[in-house]
Amino acid sequence: MTASILYLASLAGAVGLFFIMRPHRQAIRMGGTILAAGAVAFMMVEVLKALADDAPVPILEVIFGMGGIAGAVRMVTHPRPVFAAIWFVMVVVCSAGMFLLLGAEFMAFSLVIVYAGAILITYLFVLMLAQEATASNGEALYDRIPREPIAAIVVGFVLLASIGDALLVVDGGVNASVPGRVEVATRDRWEILDGLPKQLDETAMSMARTKADQAGEPAPTEVKVIRNGDGHAISFDGDEASIQVEIDGKSSTMPLSPEAVPSNTQRVGWALVAVFPVSLEVAGVILLMAMFGAVVLARRQIDLGEDERRVAAGLGPLLEEDESDLAGGGS
Repeated sequence: MTASILYLASLAGAVGLFFIMRPHRQAIRMGGTILAAGAVAFMMVEVLKALADDAPVPILEVIFGMGGIAGAVRMVTHPRPVFAAIWFVMVVVCSAGMFLLLGAEFMAFSLVIVYAGAILITYLFVLMLAQEATASNGEALYDRIPREPIAAIVVGFVLLASIGDALLVVDGGVNASVPGRVEVATRDRWEILDGLPKQLDETAMSMARTKADQAGEPAPTEVKVIRNGDGHAISFDGDEASIQVEIDGKSSTMPLSPEAVPSNTQRVGWALVAVFPVSLEVAGVILLMAMFGAVVLARRQIDLGEDERRVAAGLGPLLEEDESDLAGGGS
């Protein structure tokens, strides 16, 4: 797949999505659906063809990918906002499944917790209130015709073509080493393990017992990791990492296997508390203030609704006139 073919496939998908989003006749929308589906299927087949001959067919990846794309298209094209939010749940679930297959457990659970568990519930609550308030007047123009669909589609598919070109296209062909590439332990990951002394001690004990079991020797009772004068325990010889250990009083050098590398979740946790602690605290404060603002706005809307019912019943309002004008956006 050359770069020009990738760009043409992205352009075909963009045109198909535009026909689906606009309120055209059913035949035009169906043609746009076929065009967009064909473009996505073509790009997916080209990526699958780049896999090695002995590589297994990524069935789950294809299922989650197609489900996420279908859910995203239906989310932006469905005329009912509540159903669009439900399709958004499908996008979140499929994206979380893709992250799980990539070994990024933290991102998968973050997607489910943040989007499906918090933002989406608030979104549905607001939508139901808005639909109830406008049901007697019918749907507004902005609920029937999407605003600036061309700009959104162009930006999305230019991003798709750029990412695809960076990942797949190399010297006029497909980079076969990118899909299904094997993760290699690097010096930075070993340094994270060096900063986790308890896990490093457990790793040394496990490797020492495994080595003794393979040699038919009794399992060691005490394994102590020896640190250098600068406080580091892991030393490097090129890409190979090793540690100095004291096994039952005898010193030896123990090479570290790639299985001892910290997992993705551990690396994310290390980055949050050791590399970006200030950013983590600032994000927490911003989310806390956003929650306070949402509570205040929701309470204000409830008070306004109570005032309307009290006035209709001949009772006095709960809010003063100035407060009502301020809450309603009047002057």
